Amino acid sequence: MARSKSAATQAVEPEDDDFGFDLSDGEIVAPGIDLRGKVKERKLQRGEKDPVAQAEAAMKRLETTFGIWIADETEKLLSAWKQAANTSFDAASREALFRSAHDIKGQAATLGYPAAGRVAASLCMLLDHAASPDLLPDELVRQHVQAIRAIVIEDARDESSQTAVRLADRLTEVTDEYLSHIGRGS
Repeated sequence: MARSKSAATQAVEPEDDDFGFDLSDGEIVAPGIDLRGKVKERKLQRGEKDPVAQAEAAMKRLETTFGIWIADETEKLLSAWKQAANTSFDAASREALFRSAHDIKGQAATLGYPAAGRVAASLCMLLDHAASPDLLPDELVRQHVQAIRAIVIEDARDESSQTAVRLADRLTEVTDEYLSHIGRGS
């Protein structure tokens, strides 16, 4: 795929979704995008509604629920983290925590919280590469979860939130250093 990735759109890597559909020829469209640049213009038939205008209106209506969706995902993450911490990060609870962080990683940019997505990606990396629970630093995991919560609570919706960006950068840096230290670098 020869498309360039911008801050607002992202080419979808070749893979199948959970329902068996091939996602290799698609693009994730974040809210606030002018959809006219994404479609081929055609002349509308008399009485036909403009499909681009309809799609933009639908995105606008959905946008009002994005904050609710990310808050729900953040609560799931908090719950999964508490469960994992209470069970010393056993396999089942660790997998649930990873899945929750992975969901946020995948949805955050579309929902308008790219910094939360970057923190979730760092958490996924940490959970995936620290091979055993005794190699998983509880405090660093907690900091990731708390950072995602803070970004959402503070409504740090875009990369213009310098605090959210610095937080995401620092957690990624510390995670990379730690994984490098234990020989599991990214």
